[in-house]
Amino acid sequence: MQGMLPAAVAGYHESTKHTPERLRASRHFLDWANMPDPFRHYEGAPLADLPADPRLAPQAGGAEAISALFYYSASISAAKRAPSGYRYALRVNPSSGNLHPTEFHFAARGLKGWEDGLYHYRPSSHMAEQRARGAPLAGVTEAPLCVILTSIFWREAWKYRARAYRYVNHDLGHAMLALQYAAGAMGWPSLVRGLFDDAAARQSLRAAADEEPMLLVELWPPAAPSEARPAVWTPGEPNRLSAGVIEYPQIAQIHGATLDCRAAPLCREPRVERWPHGDYAALARQRRSALDFLPDGRILPRAAFQAMLELLAAPLAADWRERFVEPWLFLHRVEGFEPGLYRMRDARVELVRPGDQRVVAAALSLGQDLAGHSCFTAVFVADLGRACSLFGPRGYRFVHHEAGALGQRLYLAAEAFGFRGTGIGAFYDDHVHAWLGLDPSGPLQTVYHFAVGDPVPDPRLSG
Repeated sequence: MQGMLPAAVAGYHESTKHTPERLRASRHFLDWANMPDPFRHYEGAPLADLPADPRLAPQAGGAEAISALFYYSASISAAKRAPSGYRYALRVNPSSGNLHPTEFHFAARGLKGWEDGLYHYRPSSHMAEQRARGAPLAGVTEAPLCVILTSIFWREAWKYRARAYRYVNHDLGHAMLALQYAAGAMGWPSLVRGLFDDAAARQSLRAAADEEPMLLVELWPPAAPSEARPAVWTPGEPNRLSAGVIEYPQIAQIHGATLDCRAAPLCREPRVERWPHGDYAALARQRRSALDFLPDGRILPRAAFQAMLELLAAPLAADWRERFVEPWLFLHRVEGFEPGLYRMRDARVELVRPGDQRVVAAALSLGQDLAGHSCFTAVFVADLGRACSLFGPRGYRFVHHEAGALGQRLYLAAEAFGFRGTGIGAFYDDHVHAWLGLDPSGPLQTVYHFAVGDPVPDPRLSG
């Protein structure tokens, strides 16, 4: 892989691959007493109330529209109770290990019924914390509403260590698409910007020291012209998430490399992203990650599978525009298809390896049964070589954003057709490559797995 990719990308990706030997040699025990707080608060910041049960409709405006945007993309949607009795929150946007490294800041200008300024969304109470009045992000974005997605790497690294940078970027892909679909339900055009000046964004945002700006989601709701008044910062200090933070040099090195953003944006045309299958509001709120699937459960109907293929093939409204991820599919129980390994091209699949793949799919996904119990399990293979040739190390972020966004589409589609999905970030990388017939040291690398199936009821869930 070295020589085909920037050294930082090749080194990080290779060093964070899972192998049986590495997992046996490096056992990791979770320090529950030091688990990061899943909720960031800017303590002392003025609070803006967001109406409960907002309409996700074009008629929404002001505080109701802001409330709807986040209620259907980032808020708490359910709870689980662990065997220990500990109760923890689930959110509309999924996250690896339910650790939620993504924070949502937003800058508003000219919105009727909403004061211009910079805000932080507080999911623990569904409120907006006002961090500044005026236009602190002038020069960074011209959109009347821009959501700045930041990442707190430590939240993921607490559990997943150096491999966490992959998962952080998967989560960003899920979050960006959740925002775009919520905005689309109100008729707002959107564009994701991954090509921006990180240093300028960080300086304008004045986020906590442990937050890194990663994506800008520009939205165009109805807005009036508004003078870009200088920012007046309000009080508010970020809460401390853990007693201690363990630093992982590999994460610092790969993130430092991706700060190089010399490529010009390929696309600056926003478009309305509308969810095509059923009521997005209902699906977003009911979406869950399946605990496991029934091994002899229902067969996925052919029409549902075809709809999912079309969603996987659809373009993204992002400024890098390019598509780098190609799905390979272990089909176990899909109407009209014999079991086997398939490769997806456009919105069609071609058989690569016939035969029952259930044991193999589970074994490759670190022995997780749900990959074999599913109706199908997707393997997202990214062309790291092409991504990095176009965007340098920054391309490493984009392939994971794309894979996460495709996973978000499958989550919603599974719910729409009466099934359920689960993202899988842990797998034996090079064993997957060998089974797919790919060069383990080549530019094509597996970056994310995703399973869709007939879910086992989860008794831990509550509303």
